[in-house]
Amino acid sequence: MSKKYIDILVSIFFIVLAILLYRSTASYPKSALFTTAVYVKFLAISLGIAGIVQLLFSFRIDISQKIVFAKEPKKFFILVVFLILYVWIMRYFGFIISTLLFLPTTMWFMGYKKFIKSIVISAGITLFVYILFVRIFEIQLPEATILFGASL
Repeated sequence: MSKKYIDILVSIFFIVLAILLYRSTASYPKSALFTTAVYVKFLAISLGIAGIVQLLFSFRIDISQKIVFAKEPKKFFILVVFLILYVWIMRYFGFIISTLLFLPTTMWFMGYKKFIKSIVISAGITLFVYILFVRIFEIQLPEATILFGASL
């Protein structure tokens, strides 16, 4: 499939999604100035504008351009498997341990061979995400549940 047709389909999808998102705010109360409805409407309008701009630009793309999803399909498939395993083991080991296993393994697989540096980078990313979500946004990350759903 050519890049032009994929861009057109994706743009139309996002425009429809923006319309549905905007219409979903109709049942929200309209009493306050800054409500969730205002935020959702802002996101819907932004998404709609971006979709329209992308749709207009997609008509300028040469039809002979093809999309290459992966130069090495085998490597891409293995990365997808890594990602699925990451989400699966997060259920048992929680976010922190799973991320500390997933990131260095993925970095090594992609060709980054400096093991100690990859551990430090992974720990930094994990700490940053933990602070951002748990401390700032107050959103709980998955916890470790090894046996019978008991938290560690």
